[in-house]
Amino acid sequence: MTQIPIVRQILSDPDTGLLSYLSQQLQTPSFSPFKSQFGFYVDESCTQVTSKDDSLERQTILLLTLKLSIVVDSQTPSDEAAVHALEFQELLDAQIIGWSQDNENLLQPISSIKSTFSQLSDIPFHGGYLPGFEIKSQFTILYSPVTTELSQSEEAQYSLHSPGERTPISGQYEVINSNGKGTGLEVTSTAGNPFPPTSESDQSYRLVDPTKHKKSNR
Repeated sequence: MTQIPIVRQILSDPDTGLLSYLSQQLQTPSFSPFKSQFGFYVDESCTQVTSKDDSLERQTILLLTLKLSIVVDSQTPSDEAAVHALEFQELLDAQIIGWSQDNENLLQPISSIKSTFSQLSDIPFHGGYLPGFEIKSQFTILYSPVTTELSQSEEAQYSLHSPGERTPISGQYEVINSNGKGTGLEVTSTAGNPFPPTSESDQSYRLVDPTKHKKSNR
């Protein structure tokens, strides 16, 4: 199962997150003719673990459904309103693909988006109901193992690991007593290998210094 901090970083990071980006774009003049609100949910997610140079790397794949609502003027004919919704949908998809092309944390840009919108009807909008459409955009994101590993290292610095448990990422781990205090003793453990036994049965390990992997130049 994909870990929550990774999903949060992909979607909500203020600098690179998709939702943060779309929130800004919805305020631009391109979207000024539309009144919209949006949410999202993860339909399906998985994490692939691959081995390279005796270390484990994780690639996070997310199948996302982004759901938005737009409202139209009640006096607008239904055919014209449908064109309005289609224009919004095409503009939104272009923004999503543009975000993926500029995001270095993705292994590849988003290649396709499956978009649909409902029939014109009264939809919930800011606590009430107005005529409009519900628009859904579904697409897959392939997140890079380097970024995923960074997210794991941040989480691992707050996590305790038992002797014999497989090491999540390579690095220096401090031996922690049962009261949560460090002993000052450290061991080096490689991703995928079990943690060694401790001198006392109630001790555990906590990451203090993740191993830095140098990128190779091709």
